Amino acid sequence: MLANISCSKSKNTNDNEAPVITLNSPFDNQVFTAGQTIQITGTVTDNKTVAELHVHVNNNNTSAILLDTHQYPNSPSTNFTESLTAVAGIQYRIEILTIDAAVNESRKVIFVTCN
Repeated sequence: MLANISCSKSKNTNDNEAPVITLNSPFDNQVFTAGQTIQITGTVTDNKTVAELHVHVNNNNTSAILLDTHQYPNSPSTNFTESLTAVAGIQYRIEILTIDAAVNESRKVIFVTCN
């Protein structure tokens, strides 16, 4: 007896709409003082299902990864809240990446600095 078993990742062709990212804070080019908390908050919504949500924060000067979180909400909407403490002299690159169940992708990138 022969069995042919395979797995495939198929894109849902009925959904061509990418998730929507709303970043409440911080705002692009915001300046923080050393020791201040940088709150990263927002919402992701999709017409069907938000499958993945990633929050990435890098030191833009050195590319060092400072924060890397992954969530798998499996719902049409999800909130996110992350934080880190600002360090003097660093420019932070904050990226929000989200993917829906049909593999439609959205990204939002902002930069903030600390004096």
